[in-house]
Amino acid sequence: MGSGASSGDNRVLPEPLASGTERDEFERLLKEPVDAGNPHGWQIKKPWPATYRDNFKMRVCLRKHESGNPNMLLRADGKFKGVVPQDFLDFLLKPENLPGLQEYRVVETIPDGVIMYMRVKAPGMKARDHVWKYTIDKRGGGSIFVTLRTVAHDQCPVTASAIRVYYYNSSEFKMSAEEDGVMEMTEFIFMDLKGKLPVWLLNFALPAGTIDTNRKEMAYLNKKKATAASGAAA
Repeated sequence: MGSGASSGDNRVLPEPLASGTERDEFERLLKEPVDAGNPHGWQIKKPWPATYRDNFKMRVCLRKHESGNPNMLLRADGKFKGVVPQDFLDFLLKPENLPGLQEYRVVETIPDGVIMYMRVKAPGMKARDHVWKYTIDKRGGGSIFVTLRTVAHDQCPVTASAIRVYYYNSSEFKMSAEEDGVMEMTEFIFMDLKGKLPVWLLNFALPAGTIDTNRKEMAYLNKKKATAASGAAA
C-alpha cells in the first residue's frame, strides 16, 4: 500500500494505450491468474462467498499498477440474479443514484460510444469531476463490453472548483452458460482521486467498497424493475 505522502497532483498516471484496443487491454488483464503465488502480484481480498446475498456474489482482487502509481488496480468478478447486461450498461451511462452527483451530461457522441462529463461532491470534501470516454461493444449472445477511461476534452477544461479525477473501468457483462437467469461480470478498475486523500486508506477500503457499491446498484435496479412492472400492470 502507498503511504499517501505524495501529492495527488504529482503522482504518475497511466499513459494512453500505445497500441491495440481497449478490448486487447482487457484480454491482457483477464489472462493474468489471481490464485496464490501468481506472478503478477494479485491478492484475493474478498473470496467468492458460498452463497448469493441480495441476489449477487462477488470476488475482489488487488495488485500494484504498472505505472508505479500507489493506487491499486482492482479486479472484480461478480454473478447477479435477475438482471441482464443492458441493465448495467444503462446504469453506467446514467448513474442516477450515485451519491453526491451534481452534474452529468453528454459532451460528444463518437462512433463506438460517447464522451461524458460528471461532477460529484462528497460531504466535507472538495468536488471531483470526470471526463470519460465510453468505448461500447455489444457482442454476440447479448454480451456487452464497455470501457470508461479519463480523457482530455476542449469542452471540459480543468477548473479550480473541482479536482479532476483519473478513472479507468473496463467491464464485460454476459449471461451465464451454467446458471439460468444469472449475469456474469468481470471488471478492472483503476482510479486516482488526487487531492490529499491518503492512498493507503483508499486501497484498504476498495474491496468492501466495491461490494457495497454493487449491492446498492442491485437494490436500485431491482426497485426500478419493480416500479416499471407495477406501472405496466396498472
